[in-house]
Amino acid sequence: MEISIELFPAGNGDAILLDTGTHLILIDCGYVSTFRDHVKPRLQELSQAGRTLTKLIVTHIDADHIQGAITFIEENGNADDPSIIKVDEIWFNSYRHLYFSDKEQGGFNGAAPNVNIPQGQASVEADDTMRLVSFSQGTSLGRLVLEHGYAWNTTFNGNAVAVNGPVRFDLGPDTSITLLGPTQEALETLGNRWYKYLRKLFKGKINEDTFFDDAFEMMMEEMRQAELDAAEAPDEEALVSTYFDWVEAKAVDWIKEDTSPTNGSSIVFMIEHKQKKLLFLADAIPTPVITQLKKLYTDDDFPIHVNALKVAHHGAWPNNSPELLKMVYADYFLFSSNGSRHSHPHLQTLAWILKEHQEHQPKTFVFNYRQTRKYDEIEDPNIKAAYKYETLWPDVDEFGNGDNGYVKLHI
Repeated sequence: MEISIELFPAGNGDAILLDTGTHLILIDCGYVSTFRDHVKPRLQELSQAGRTLTKLIVTHIDADHIQGAITFIEENGNADDPSIIKVDEIWFNSYRHLYFSDKEQGGFNGAAPNVNIPQGQASVEADDTMRLVSFSQGTSLGRLVLEHGYAWNTTFNGNAVAVNGPVRFDLGPDTSITLLGPTQEALETLGNRWYKYLRKLFKGKINEDTFFDDAFEMMMEEMRQAELDAAEAPDEEALVSTYFDWVEAKAVDWIKEDTSPTNGSSIVFMIEHKQKKLLFLADAIPTPVITQLKKLYTDDDFPIHVNALKVAHHGAWPNNSPELLKMVYADYFLFSSNGSRHSHPHLQTLAWILKEHQEHQPKTFVFNYRQTRKYDEIEDPNIKAAYKYETLWPDVDEFGNGDNGYVKLHI
């Protein structure tokens, strides 16, 4: 049985659906428009065919991953009587999965306190640069999942989706998920940062009231937007020349690693179905992933071979160190981004993949958006021949006409 992988139009974000024939796994949901215009019709079609979602995995709190998921749960409604599709389990780490020594059981007696919780900076929607969306109180994913009665992190007895070392969970006789992250340490880092931020605004008792689900997600998005605004994209000057080896030019020394606690809390996992392996890195930071892979495999196993690799953070250079890229070889390297934020994927990431795996065949770069600025470089026939790779782009012509933002892959 083939595995199908669908990358939906999520702008600079992720919305990915896996179908093993037996199991459906939805990984993130992009923006609101991503879900309503693309993911929702697909899920309705599958539901009408008698299918259910085995897992909805929301990898971390970031607008381009979570906002569509909020709309999904809001519109799907009660878990026992869903409007769109039945969901067997949700994996998602929220405020209530973080530990604080002074957190109490229960909620507030009466209304939540009147605290000026930041609403989260507005984020550009996936398909409309003029339409902005932001988090608002009362619509956090944690609150909605709880109120609608979904099975939430039940694999972990309701606790955080987190591991100290790789842990494998069997979904059936032929399918498993091996969780590689986040670690408990990464969640503690995230929790400590949030706790300090919260205490600047709120002096009352901390408990399990849904007020804190709202506050946590809105604050995380505000901090995340500030990190994005402060980040610098690497120089991506035009490289067009059939006689210029942009791979050599861009395989520069790696300088710094992403330090975002939000990205560091990403749910990272390997899916195995029969003889096939798929590795999903979300927006992970490389060093913890390297540590986990070294626990899972011996030195002689590297580079490990996977059929598909969802490259970390849409191919961002600070999330893909040469050491990490050297450890994993894939038949298909998946890049989900329209390049609207910081020009993802970065050519440095592509260059190091090609340098480290020049002789490995087959290998294909899969893009769900046709980014004209990078298209000519990546499609250079001399470079493709020298580094032995192919490409898969969405069905879009040079003028942008077609199904930009969507690809479906069968492996």
